[in-house]
Amino acid sequence: MFTLTQKRAYTETLRALLEVSSPSGREHPMREYLMPICQRLCADVFEDPFGNLVCHFQGSGPRLMITAHIDELGFIIKSISPEGFLHFQPLGGHLLKQLEARQVMVNGTIPGIIGAKSGHLMSAEEMATITPANQMFIDIGVTSAKEARDLGITVGSYANIRNNYMELTNPDYICCRTLDDRAGAAVLLELMRGLETQALAFDLYLVFTLQEEVGLRGAQAAAHNLCPDVAIALDTMPCGDYPGNNWQRDLPVQLGHGVCCNITEGKGPMSFMHPRLQGFLLGTAEENQIDVQVVSVCGLSCSTDSNAMAVAGKGCHAGALTIPRRYSHSPVELMHLHDALSMLALVSKLVYRAY
Repeated sequence: MFTLTQKRAYTETLRALLEVSSPSGREHPMREYLMPICQRLCADVFEDPFGNLVCHFQGSGPRLMITAHIDELGFIIKSISPEGFLHFQPLGGHLLKQLEARQVMVNGTIPGIIGAKSGHLMSAEEMATITPANQMFIDIGVTSAKEARDLGITVGSYANIRNNYMELTNPDYICCRTLDDRAGAAVLLELMRGLETQALAFDLYLVFTLQEEVGLRGAQAAAHNLCPDVAIALDTMPCGDYPGNNWQRDLPVQLGHGVCCNITEGKGPMSFMHPRLQGFLLGTAEENQIDVQVVSVCGLSCSTDSNAMAVAGKGCHAGALTIPRRYSHSPVELMHLHDALSMLALVSKLVYRAY
């Protein structure tokens, strides 16, 4: 369905975003990377009081806000040992068993390793136990706290898993850390590059939001400030179509079968896509023969910016479009290009369609 040119354009945008470190609360490097790109594509670009990056395309219809978050799972440095080891607190929904022996970047440029005790030195009990976060540390290859400080590392410095982009044998399958939500942010950028502003059916705000992974904070602030009539979050979602899951029963979503339309979200509190928005999204997809997977993720501990936007300020019609990915919130998230490009195709059509 999608051409090699379309795939290459999206992949190039995605790979550039994956090079930037921006854990929750320390998203400024990504905002600084995006700002000049957005200013070339949009005449009205600004940073809101919370720090979200907002691109406004003037239109005469209802106010539509489309978001993608630019924060990623990461770590904040809590202390530096006399020997120069960095002790940290995980930011966002990490699984601790996936963290040890990972390569990281501190402050975006300083390479390090989350240390792992040698198996030769472990007791049988230690081998069967997950190391608590407060016992983990980052080794940056120095011998003192002064050496670490001389590199610019302080309490409050940040770290993230090192970029590990990889295409599988079929290059439509892409594996990397933080596809959540670089994949959605790449869609938002590609949408901007193709906009025909004179044909817009909405007064359109495209927003790169902060701190989604720690409580949907940026989206809440942006929606309160912009007061949209309609809000759509572009994000990723768990996909269980691999061994060990009863995915056909619990979450019937597959890689390579199209963008997901999340009609419900969350474990508590739950949120529901507004019925009018649901009809609008699915109708647009049907008219344009775009592959969509309709999914309910109620009962699962996952949510998107749409949860916050729905009830911010006066409230609005809100919902989420998501790209399924396997191995969620791990350093090896896996997605399929067809699903991302289906999302791009859908949002590229709906902005010109009367609501």
